[in-house]
Amino acid sequence: MSDKQSFKVALIGIPESERNVLRNIFKLSLYRPRAYSFAAAGEPIQILMVDAENPEAMAEWRSFKLPSADGASPTPFLTVMITKDPPPRDQPYSIRRPFVATRVLTALDQVASQLAAASTDQQRIIGGESPAAGGPVETPLFTALVVDDSITVRKQVELELKLLGIRTDTAESGEEAFELLAQKEYDIIFLDVVLPGVDGYQICKTIKKDKARKKTPVIMLTSKSSPFDRVRGALAGCDTYLTKPAKQNSFQKAVKKYLKAP
Repeated sequence: MSDKQSFKVALIGIPESERNVLRNIFKLSLYRPRAYSFAAAGEPIQILMVDAENPEAMAEWRSFKLPSADGASPTPFLTVMITKDPPPRDQPYSIRRPFVATRVLTALDQVASQLAAASTDQQRIIGGESPAAGGPVETPLFTALVVDDSITVRKQVELELKLLGIRTDTAESGEEAFELLAQKEYDIIFLDVVLPGVDGYQICKTIKKDKARKKTPVIMLTSKSSPFDRVRGALAGCDTYLTKPAKQNSFQKAVKKYLKAP
């Protein structure tokens, strides 16, 4: 049995000259365990490459949504930023210009590895068993709120939670988070430490002071976790920290620790 894996790639804002370079690099990948090719129009994609130095491309990416067929959920995908300078730390996947075959394929393999690993968990329910093959889709056991001002982080966390069978709402500011918290109850909450306006610590304090929500697990998301950060988080009442970008094993371990399937 062949272990070869194929991944479809879509591009936003990548110049034609670089598209041609990528096309040749993708041809090289046909002889490797993981192969990459451009997705045709309307074809499901697994990887989205975005020109981070092109404002129009970034605007298009922020509003990018995969169409779903017949009401089905869109195929999960991950974004890779293309940039000459080092990308922000909240963008976990990137490729530096100019394109070099080994550099491009190494970066894509990292993304593909995460997608492949995640797909093996897609049918699992936290701490429990896989649903019967061909059985009806179950209502999610848990719901989560993800609060982060980075669309990359929100999508990454949302993807990880979706693969664990958890329905997710997202917010990019404390104000949006409070609006959602006023309307819904959540089983777990992820909070970025640094947010515009009200920061993650203040949101956490508010949640933990609420008698109805004080037992809701709150996981703080931070780009760097210093002892001072942990003290502030403990005082705010957070349950644990995850450093961005969180590794899949660490992320799943944290989620499973605080959510137990009935």
